[in-house]
Amino acid sequence: MISVVIPTYNRAHLIGETLDSIMAQTYPDWECIIIDDHSTDSTDDIINTYLFKDPRFSYYKKPKHLPKGPSASRNYGLTKASGDYINWFDSDDLMHPEKMQIDLKMITSGKYDFTISQSKFFKQHGAKPKKEYWNKNLWSDDPINDFIIKKIGWSVNSSLWSKTAIQGIDLEFDPDLITADDYYYHILALKNALQPIIIDEKLVKLREHDNRLNDLNKKSPYKLKVFTQLIEQKAELNLSHEVENKLYIMIVRQFSNLLKNRDLTLAKKYRKELKLLLPIKYNAEINRLYNYGILFYLTNRFYKKLKVNKPDNEFEIK
Repeated sequence: MISVVIPTYNRAHLIGETLDSIMAQTYPDWECIIIDDHSTDSTDDIINTYLFKDPRFSYYKKPKHLPKGPSASRNYGLTKASGDYINWFDSDDLMHPEKMQIDLKMITSGKYDFTISQSKFFKQHGAKPKKEYWNKNLWSDDPINDFIIKKIGWSVNSSLWSKTAIQGIDLEFDPDLITADDYYYHILALKNALQPIIIDEKLVKLREHDNRLNDLNKKSPYKLKVFTQLIEQKAELNLSHEVENKLYIMIVRQFSNLLKNRDLTLAKKYRKELKLLLPIKYNAEINRLYNYGILFYLTNRFYKKLKVNKPDNEFEIK
């Protein structure tokens, strides 16, 4: 059995198409577990119609003691899953009708722990999305370093996971991350040597629309946490010198964004932590930014001084 786990929040206008794409699967032995983060729209009404249509759907409200966001919802959904394989999926995207069938055939063709397939963006009414693919390149000879700097990559919807494999290494989503959660999850899978099989087919359609979590404002606390954790694990991850330096730059950049968002409390916390992690030249930049951040907070001036004085090696995390 394949367990599809879908976190959702206020997606009444979109989730029906997602669930239709699951009902249309050519592979029949699946269950779909929907975890609602206490939506305030008519999500309940929409999902209840699908519970009536197909008993393979199940619906749970996330316990209120768990953190908000998709990570805790996915982790909770895993506790409800009966399947041998897990497919994380978002409540605004679509599955190719043969996704489950193709994934299952490939993952059982050898000693593989998860699949990686291609994901393609779309917009309603045939409008052109901002980009075509999540990432054109799915794999490389140096997957950890190349994934971190986005030379390769895949969406959270893309993979079918062996439940035995992910539970064997206690792989979970970080519940404190609202965004960059799947990015970090995939890096941990690679760090723990889980073996993928690459499927060079477009098996997921990613909907580009307003209010996607990828477009969330104030991502810097989540990105800063992930980048810092990667540097803390740099020896275990065997980071290249190039990737290590790019992470330093991105840490400084996200620290600057904290100050631009006037989050002095978190900036103060990270300033102390980063002193032990960053080389001297990057710490000097952190201190300069922090001092101007205080002035910006107090006077609403010096915003331009919060620009990072380092080479622009920015890369985006979805």
